[in-house]
Amino acid sequence: MSPTLIDRITDTLGNHWVVGTPLGVGKANRLLNQLYLHAKANPHIQLTLITALSLNPPVGRSELEERFLSPLRRRIWGQYPVLAYQQDRDAGTLPANVRVLEFYARSGSLLHHPQAQQDYISSNYTHAGRDILDRGINLLVQAVAKDDNTGRYSLGSNPDLSLDVAEALAQSDRPSLVIGEVNRQMPFMGNDAEVGEDFFDLVVDDGDPGYPLFATPQEPIAQADYAIGLRASALVDDGGTLQVGIGALADAAVQGLRLRQQQNGPYRQMLGALGEPSEVAPMTQGLYVASELISHPVLTLFDEGLICRQVFEDEGLQQLINDKVLASPLAEDSISRLRAQGALPRHLEQRHCDWLHRHGFLTLDWQPQGLMLAGQALTNDLDQPQVLAALDKAAAGNVLKGGIAMHGAFFVGPSVFYERLRTMDPAQKALIGMTSVLEVNRIYTHYHLERLQRQKARFINITMKATLLGHAVSDQLADGQVVSGVGGQYNFVAMAHQLPGARSVLLVKATRGSGKALESNIVWEYPHSTIPRHLRDIFVSEYGIADLRGKTDSECIDAMVKIADSRFQDALIGKAKAAGKLPKDYQLPEQYRHNLPQVLDAKLAPFSQWLAPLPFGSELTDFELELAGRLGALKKSASSLSGKLALLWQCLGARSSAKGLAALKHLDLSEPKDLKGRFFRRLVLSLFH
Repeated sequence: MSPTLIDRITDTLGNHWVVGTPLGVGKANRLLNQLYLHAKANPHIQLTLITALSLNPPVGRSELEERFLSPLRRRIWGQYPVLAYQQDRDAGTLPANVRVLEFYARSGSLLHHPQAQQDYISSNYTHAGRDILDRGINLLVQAVAKDDNTGRYSLGSNPDLSLDVAEALAQSDRPSLVIGEVNRQMPFMGNDAEVGEDFFDLVVDDGDPGYPLFATPQEPIAQADYAIGLRASALVDDGGTLQVGIGALADAAVQGLRLRQQQNGPYRQMLGALGEPSEVAPMTQGLYVASELISHPVLTLFDEGLICRQVFEDEGLQQLINDKVLASPLAEDSISRLRAQGALPRHLEQRHCDWLHRHGFLTLDWQPQGLMLAGQALTNDLDQPQVLAALDKAAAGNVLKGGIAMHGAFFVGPSVFYERLRTMDPAQKALIGMTSVLEVNRIYTHYHLERLQRQKARFINITMKATLLGHAVSDQLADGQVVSGVGGQYNFVAMAHQLPGARSVLLVKATRGSGKALESNIVWEYPHSTIPRHLRDIFVSEYGIADLRGKTDSECIDAMVKIADSRFQDALIGKAKAAGKLPKDYQLPEQYRHNLPQVLDAKLAPFSQWLAPLPFGSELTDFELELAGRLGALKKSASSLSGKLALLWQCLGARSSAKGLAALKHLDLSEPKDLKGRFFRRLVLSLFH
């Protein structure tokens, strides 16, 4: 860090730095590293970092896993500036004068990490900004995009909290700084994310090309995931609103929407095979997205034209669109319709002309003596047929301006996703509104407008476990160990109960683990919940859909048992009966007694050509994916004594093959130097015959 910058920070803040920095890829990695390393070398500085989702390239937990990941780190993340504080926190070597507090983390990354568990802040996404301010933030640091032609800046991936936190700091009496670090690989997003230089106290711009944003690989979608996603996609209404979370189940739901639109025949056959109503037509009106996360799969829907329903920041205009009085492009009698609806008065004022121009109807000059339309003088009287006809003709075919098809608070994805945003046509990019999480994850700011915009909303999220009574467990284990965090899930579930016609759809895999470690994710009870049962709505497993809204406890239990794995149904029913929540004579119908993986696989087997594991592509090559799969199977086999013995026997028959030799090259085992390496060599070769 330059002496000038460190002096400015110290002069303003003293030696107590409370640094807020965005979740995910909005972090100013180089500047954060300089801040952290300076504090590490100067113990008199007290540094507290408050953030979420700190992303570093993965490190293997075993030697073979590390050998697999090492060349991937060089190829995919070789130019990415690793977060030094995260490295030290993972190694347990953070200095005593530094704390890292997070309100959300990569799934599983905090498990069995005592300090990280202790420094986790449980906070709804909409409350995170408030909590950061309450903890005394005095330095906001963010990666920003810059338009070198205009000198304007963009908060890019993360206007989510920064817009509101920066405003609060500007209004506060506390000494504070807002610093932007220009990264020219950050996509420049307009609308609310675009800011002027006066948004910052300091801007760090080295004038270089910047550094890559962290690329997150897509998770493969398994067959059971597809069964969940297909069902969820059928619940989305044409002309509605979509929010979708992150992970393989969410990706399966998005891919289900693509199949519904592009391969409707096979899609309907798959729904029928799963026992769901199959009369689900392609969409004609399209969807509007209001989702905290804009992901690569969601952007794919946007690129393919399914996300196309535009909303407007004008209550009157939005009401007219909802009532089908107006549509874009404008009809031949659009001005007449506005007059008939009372949206325009008989005699226009300047503000009416401004409104018409702002929203793209036409350009009309108001003058005291009348109206001027493209050099033509008109009487200022819309009840005269010739005046209305001239205005109708001028507006016909024009496209409404200012519409947004997709609102988001942050984005993260693979490298092709960032490149797509960087190179997108400006007119198309203008339809993406990156904005404050308070605008996306709640409806208190402009309730009537947001109610009009978010028609028939479906909030699709993932939960780890669900109880028979409708609790959802999404963020931590039974012993309190945090897996990820609540994020915005509670916000969206609550919103589903506040908006007319909206529904929360929680996706849950029926089981986890295998063999003796197999357990049901649908349980009778759990020590805590992320979503309480009084907000229960729709749950979807690979075996069905349970609609719990407005149902009695016994009806909820019946619905949840019907989507549970059949190997656990009797135990679940027994617990419910013992608690007096099911009649003693309750019997589960026979048709629900076959919720088993092999039965599900048989139902979807004829449709394998439509159920690709990675429909949105991958950072990994086909061979790397195959090798990852084989190493994953190896790890699973080695988890039991019998599996280890089988692997030893398998090694005895190891023979060279083209793929085996390629795997050895990737794993740097072509010429092992020691006995362990030679054993690994035989083991890997045995995986490819």
